Amino acid sequence: MNARLLAAFVLCLVLAIPVVAQSGGVPVVPAAEALEHPAQPRPLSPFAQTVVDAQKALIEAFEKGDAAYVKNAIADDFVVIGPNGDSGTKAELLEYVRPSEHKGPEPIMYDFRVVQLSDSAAVVTYKLATPHGGLDRYQHLSDTWVKMGDQWKLKFEQTTLNLWSAHDL
Repeated sequence: MNARLLAAFVLCLVLAIPVVAQSGGVPVVPAAEALEHPAQPRPLSPFAQTVVDAQKALIEAFEKGDAAYVKNAIADDFVVIGPNGDSGTKAELLEYVRPSEHKGPEPIMYDFRVVQLSDSAAVVTYKLATPHGGLDRYQHLSDTWVKMGDQWKLKFEQTTLNLWSAHDL
């Protein structure tokens, strides 16, 4: 698996802890009208809040380097598709679980949306803006969660670069 794919995935998870609690928000490049009247975050339904809480707990476990929690929170057949199209597996991802040494400005996660597929499956989409430059500064993430027994598990993630935002600055 491409090391950059894993690095991008781990970066998204590890750097996001302080800001993952936001739901909804202002666009990265807001229109003038939005600056005058920013959108108010929409409250999440109890179902959606449960899935977002699972997402936050997984990100926190990555930050702490809690490999046992991460291993339990990710489905055995988990697949990640990175911004360059490479794919990875749960085993490959677990190799990168360690406490974060990240210092500096935190990334901004916003525009959280939860699409309920059934009583036991949902897709969480959100946007990520990282303070360091490069084409990967703005990303759109889609995570598919499934409920197995009484626990939510991450089954699939896809990261897409938002080149329009990156070139708009």
